[in-house]
Amino acid sequence: MSVEIRHPEPEDAADFLRSINTSFLAPPSRDAAMATFWLDQVKPDLQRTWGAFDRGTAVGSLRSVPFELTVPGGGTVPADGITLVTVAPTHRRRGLLTGMMAEDLAAAVERGDAVSILIASEWRIYGRYGFGPATEAAEWKVDKLRVGAPPPTGELEQVSTAQLLELGAPVYDRARRQRAGGLNREDVRWRRQLGLLRAEGDPGWDGRAVVHRDADGEVDGYLRWRAEWGDGRDNTLTVDELVAATDEAYAQLWRFALAVDLITIVKAEARRVDEALPWLVPDGRYVRQTERYDNLWLRVLDVPAALTGRDYLCAGRVMLQVVDPAGYAAGRFALDASPDGATCRPTTESADLTLPATALGSAYLGGHRLGTLAAAGLVDEHTPGAVPTADRLLGVDRAPWATLHF
Repeated sequence: MSVEIRHPEPEDAADFLRSINTSFLAPPSRDAAMATFWLDQVKPDLQRTWGAFDRGTAVGSLRSVPFELTVPGGGTVPADGITLVTVAPTHRRRGLLTGMMAEDLAAAVERGDAVSILIASEWRIYGRYGFGPATEAAEWKVDKLRVGAPPPTGELEQVSTAQLLELGAPVYDRARRQRAGGLNREDVRWRRQLGLLRAEGDPGWDGRAVVHRDADGEVDGYLRWRAEWGDGRDNTLTVDELVAATDEAYAQLWRFALAVDLITIVKAEARRVDEALPWLVPDGRYVRQTERYDNLWLRVLDVPAALTGRDYLCAGRVMLQVVDPAGYAAGRFALDASPDGATCRPTTESADLTLPATALGSAYLGGHRLGTLAAAGLVDEHTPGAVPTADRLLGVDRAPWATLHF
């Protein structure tokens, strides 16, 4: 095979971005500007970027970034966040993604990452690499004129984008630890998301922001939003981000979104599947979940580290036989868990159930029940009652949700 898998060099940047844009159906017109911008961001750590090069021309890409992943209980585990995965349409079915993925996962194991995570563009691709869908997200649409939402009563303040960078970051960091699936957001990502750091010619985010303050005057929530003028009957407010560290901030920020004048429709994408929004208004029938889909995919790399890193709502013991052709999560493990803590160690005891690494990834954050996966033939129960026991152990009180897209 003439294709070489390696880290790109700085001089590869423009060609590397051209290949990525081609695969993601993006226009090539900003390649030079985007290449310079991208290289400035990744140059300190090009070792986390992989490319497939055919006689010097980029035909594939993969990059990983470090994350702290919130797990049940509010703790975090180190996660390898995979992104920018592409293979040129001229070079499919040649094992290029397999080669780049193998390099990245091996490096993640060497670093000590407990899990690897990604957001999949297609469902069928990543199961072969041990990833399972772990969290879901939903799109919501509100008929503002019919829900009868009460006006906000909390202390709300409109702020500039620069002010939001200062005021919002501590709130986000507080809130992302309150639910499994939360991800840390570094300063560079904050600036990119707010449009304060962007490539030449990129307009960036151009919306409005409001913060909520608690009784002591401290910011405990914020909302980023945009408005689009329609024909008067479909003037739409889009919630780009609503982050709240308290229930009060959550309620008041939603009520603010539902109170903006001239708006008839409020919509939000990539939100939690268990939003409390329908219960905040007099007529929740006009709050509709218009779409629900897989979001964060997860692959366990270190079973003991992953399972001891999270909390458990009840006590129990189960022997897990994990099947992983790549070997990272393969083995038999004894999980002894309780609300006071957990241990997970390799064992030679007989397995209570056998499951592939994909199923463990789907169940790890509590987003999918092993009983559901067993009904689909993905989990084998050897000891009667082992699947319900494991389900109780891995269960969570709130649906996991990834707090950002990467």
